[in-house]
Amino acid sequence: MTSMTKTLQSLFATTAIALVGAIHANAAGILLTYAEAPGELNSTLINTSFIDFSSIAPNVDGSLTWAGVGTYDDVAIIDANKYGGAGGTGKYLVQSAAIPPGNPVPVTTLTLNTPSAYFGLWWSAGDATNRLTFYNGADVVADFTTATLLSVLPDTYKGMPSGAFAGQNMGEKYAFLNIYADAGTTWDRIVFANSAGSGFESDNHTTRINPWGTAPGEVGPEPGIPVMRVEGTTVGPVVTAVPETSTWVMGFIALGVVVFIIRRKAKAGEEA
Repeated sequence: MTSMTKTLQSLFATTAIALVGAIHANAAGILLTYAEAPGELNSTLINTSFIDFSSIAPNVDGSLTWAGVGTYDDVAIIDANKYGGAGGTGKYLVQSAAIPPGNPVPVTTLTLNTPSAYFGLWWSAGDATNRLTFYNGADVVADFTTATLLSVLPDTYKGMPSGAFAGQNMGEKYAFLNIYADAGTTWDRIVFANSAGSGFESDNHTTRINPWGTAPGEVGPEPGIPVMRVEGTTVGPVVTAVPETSTWVMGFIALGVVVFIIRRKAKAGEEA
């Protein structure tokens, strides 16, 4: 074996280890995705349970049962407006120190009947005081805020996307978000909170017990476009951007270029 061959093998091994490490890191933690296009109001995932709140009387203050899924302990449900209500119609869930007047609901907890590995919601009019936290028993699985989540979406997500209030409230973002658990991770409680009177508006809650890849025909990456991964089990977001596929693809391209150069030099040395 020539020294040039040894160099080439060493270079390939080092690069491959680094790239595999990056790919493995991408698969860890809680993967968050957003809908393929601005204006999407529902999840593209199948085999889910769904609730849109439109059949529930407005201004409910008390518990709400999601049949077959779980129970919301304290809710405020109001008619669609420029801040919420998918499609600009029906009703939606909101947490706010100002809603309903005189009897605020700043925190709502959804307790699930069975630990689950997927949750989706249409998160509308996102502002800095919104917080979404996932628990497994007393442990925090993931903790999201608008500042670390919706802020990374492009401006094409700004404003109510459709319905009677389309184009209004252009200063805030609206997106359907899918939250997938990695292997072995589940949650049994989801807390929606708003620390001020601005409101945490959401609609079209969607859940599934089994993780992605367990239903027939589910292969490849999770539906949606990766936004970021949240790791850690302490209160407060621990956020890492998900590197684009092009990061490691370009790595292999770069490796191929280096291999080509080394081989050309080796051939030139043999011909000299």
